[in-house]
Amino acid sequence: MVPAHEPIPVRREETDVVGLLRSSLRPLIEQAEEQKIELRVESMGRIPKLGVDPEKLAWAVSALVGNALRYVRRGTHQTIGGSVLVHVQHEEGSPEVAIAVQDDGPGIPREKLPFLFERRGGAAHAEGLALSLVREIVAAHRGRIEVESRTAQDDLEEHGTSITLWLPR
Repeated sequence: MVPAHEPIPVRREETDVVGLLRSSLRPLIEQAEEQKIELRVESMGRIPKLGVDPEKLAWAVSALVGNALRYVRRGTHQTIGGSVLVHVQHEEGSPEVAIAVQDDGPGIPREKLPFLFERRGGAAHAEGLALSLVREIVAAHRGRIEVESRTAQDDLEEHGTSITLWLPR
């Protein structure tokens, strides 16, 4: 019998989310530079501080960025690699802040999207574990996740994936 699933506990503190992401993603930014991949953290609008668990939120976004870096094109001395953008946005009056991880990788096949955040029992290397933990961390913050993806089969020019975490203020 599988034990009952306990929600992930969160320790909330008022956090400058953009500052948190810029500092926590620094090692991945350096790794991306070595692979000639562009990785940026940008913000749009006045981003309010959020009551979040900074360690868990930083881990969740780092996991999404790490996945994106695995799939985008690496550059060489002669060619430019792919790009990953972490975009934080808040529209005035909105009850949520959006953190989007967008890449120009090959995209996720449509048939895999419904199962993207599920842990695959019996799969080698704990397939889906990191993304299932991302989903649980977002849920513990009373947030939600949206995924948009286009493969090269859908659109040869505009392919890639965007995963957006919506967190309440």
